Amino acid sequence: MLTAITAEVNHLPELEEMKNAFESGGVEKCRRLLETTRDEWKTVPLNVAVIGNSGVGKSSFINAIRGLTADDEGAAEVGVKECTVETVSYPHSKNPLLKFWDLPGVGTDRFPRQTYLDDIGVDRFNFFLLITATRFTENDTWLGNEFRKRNKKYFFVRTKIRVDISGSKKSHPRTYSEEKVVREIRESTEEYLRINGCEDASMFLIDSYKLKKFDFAQLEKRLVEEFQKLKRSVLILSLQAMSEEMIHHKVAELRSRIWKCAALSGAMAAIPLPGTSLVCDSAILRQ
Repeated sequence: MLTAITAEVNHLPELEEMKNAFESGGVEKCRRLLETTRDEWKTVPLNVAVIGNSGVGKSSFINAIRGLTADDEGAAEVGVKECTVETVSYPHSKNPLLKFWDLPGVGTDRFPRQTYLDDIGVDRFNFFLLITATRFTENDTWLGNEFRKRNKKYFFVRTKIRVDISGSKKSHPRTYSEEKVVREIRESTEEYLRINGCEDASMFLIDSYKLKKFDFAQLEKRLVEEFQKLKRSVLILSLQAMSEEMIHHKVAELRSRIWKCAALSGAMAAIPLPGTSLVCDSAILRQ
């Protein structure tokens, strides 16, 4: 185990910063730097806008990606009535600075196109998820194109896939095929987005009550990939490990932090590296 940690340490990009800290302030400055950077990811605000009309499954999605059900404390309200009458934020249970915002869809009487981007305060969000439960509309693709013009990152998400599958099974009990239904939904949705100028946008089919089916794990993975390094850490360490790939992301991220925690606890002195201790060993810091 110590050998593995040593290998990680010797290849960490932060080591150069540690070298500089040691040269300018010795052991104490190194320790202060470690204390500052170890949990830096917890201080980075990250705001994800979840946009869609009433009934498309925004609340269920927000609960699912935060690892909650509608019965849990702090969960978004799920029901048949219109729940989104104003902008509401929901912090992640593991990281209150990671917030998912439930935003109304564009093109209603209360939120017309002309003022929508100003109404929602578009620049305060890091990412946008455009959600529907049926077909995307012209308003959805208009909004996607507006985000692209502003260099904003966004995905299209079609939820409630189980409803489509169930309907097909009832309508075609003898010829029903879940794989065929999902494929047809994917192809028709991608074609609509292409026709309306959003051919380069990523699109995911999900069901918020079947997280291990369809594209939920891929959606989490792509969210992680799209963010800058520190903000990427926020997502990796906060989101659930719904797939083997997300587990690998978490393991890699946690390994990159082991040396900081170990150094602050004094355990790193036992690692068989040149010198007496990783934190204060000038031979290591000059490698």
